[in-house]
Amino acid sequence: MTGLWCDTFDADLLKVVPGAEEALGDTAAIELLTYSNPVNGKINCPSAWHTDEGLVSFFWTDPAFRPPSGYVTSDPVVQCTFLEVIRDEWVHGQVVSVNRQIVWRPPERLMDRLMYDLRGWTVLSDADRAAIRGQVLAGLDLAARRFRVATGTPAGVAP
Repeated sequence: MTGLWCDTFDADLLKVVPGAEEALGDTAAIELLTYSNPVNGKINCPSAWHTDEGLVSFFWTDPAFRPPSGYVTSDPVVQCTFLEVIRDEWVHGQVVSVNRQIVWRPPERLMDRLMYDLRGWTVLSDADRAAIRGQVLAGLDLAARRFRVATGTPAGVAP
């Protein structure tokens, strides 16, 4: 089976923000379920619904945490890791709910700014690029902490 669709995307999170996977720590490998129309067996823009929190994709570790009734999709259930979720939503910009708790909102416009810089469309200064990467890493660290709360995963527990 091949990797995630964004493995070949030039502005994939792992390519434009060094240390992104490490910022998630051991939460990166924890497996989740979601509704998605898979590409090569992997998630690609999971089902999402407009909510008071914005456009939300729901992920769960237990069937009790599937999207609330009334949230309907024809997409199948697909397994993914938290890192795959973050990489996918980095591009698609959907809010990430894990076990019905919001754990991450992709940072608005930061992916675009790093992509434009990479492609030479709007080049950033070294200081601006570093600042943006720092913002993203801080957001990923917060997402990992929120993920632990949502899943009841203590720090330092490998999947």
